[in-house]
Amino acid sequence: MTSGLPSRRGILIAGAGLIGIGAAGCYTVSPIVDPGTRESPTITITPRRRAALNTESELAATAKRAAAAATGSAAAMLSAVARMHTIHAGVLAQADPLGGQNADTEPVITPTPAPSSASTLSPLVQLVADEKRAATQYLADAGAAETPGEALLWASLSVFASGVSGQGAPPTQGDAHPMTLPVETLTDARQVLLSRLNALVAGLEWGVGRLPSSDPLHATGAARLDAVEIQRARLRQDLRQASASPTPALPGYQMPATPSTPASTRELWVSLELGVLAGHGRVVAATPGPARSTAIPAMADQAAQLRAYGSGLPAWPGWV
Repeated sequence: MTSGLPSRRGILIAGAGLIGIGAAGCYTVSPIVDPGTRESPTITITPRRRAALNTESELAATAKRAAAAATGSAAAMLSAVARMHTIHAGVLAQADPLGGQNADTEPVITPTPAPSSASTLSPLVQLVADEKRAATQYLADAGAAETPGEALLWASLSVFASGVSGQGAPPTQGDAHPMTLPVETLTDARQVLLSRLNALVAGLEWGVGRLPSSDPLHATGAARLDAVEIQRARLRQDLRQASASPTPALPGYQMPATPSTPASTRELWVSLELGVLAGHGRVVAATPGPARSTAIPAMADQAAQLRAYGSGLPAWPGWV
């Protein structure tokens, strides 16, 4: 990390911890959530989970083939995609995929290889097509989920798959993984998201005000700031319609010491965008089943913002 720049944890503390919300990006209990109200984990090996395990294993294999056919940065990116799908499969194969672990424990189920079929498509074209199909299926799986953790598990898989295009920065494993979530209301989750957006606005304003206008990142930040302001206004309206007082922006968000550099500004913005992505994850987890068809695309749109900064997706979007 650039010298003088706070860690991601420090940045998210600045963005959310000032009002007592968990800051490392992992899903933690907000003070407005009753800590005694948690979902009861039900460990079952459902046909849906078996199908997803097969899908992730197949996506990993196709990504490996695509990587072998590519060169340079494209090969590295596709190899990373294969690793992330392997991680997904490892979690799905565990007795409890919400046990708070990555693929570290002995699997209890194994994938069933799909029958081989002749395809005239290149491995990369096949991969992108398969990713889109998987994203659509996981979106439906999330809508049918019965617990917050299960909903975000499928939503995260859907967002990751929808973000694989064969281009851009390689995805990263990160240190987040699915876990059992607390139960909270949609209004409370939206307040968390608003607090993260407030922090992002502060960081964008800070960076845009210090970058030279000739730097391309200046225009990126200015355009993003306008978009986030619109998003905040809509979210505040939703909260007021729910008879809630929107979380106010707080003064004194911790920012890096000046002078800043474009690299440190970009790193700051990526960290804050990841905090917003985690806020969208909370909204998805708190949203009733039928309405997740709207909440998950909003989460995917947020994940896509990372590409504007040249950053790759985390393995588990929404859990960061």
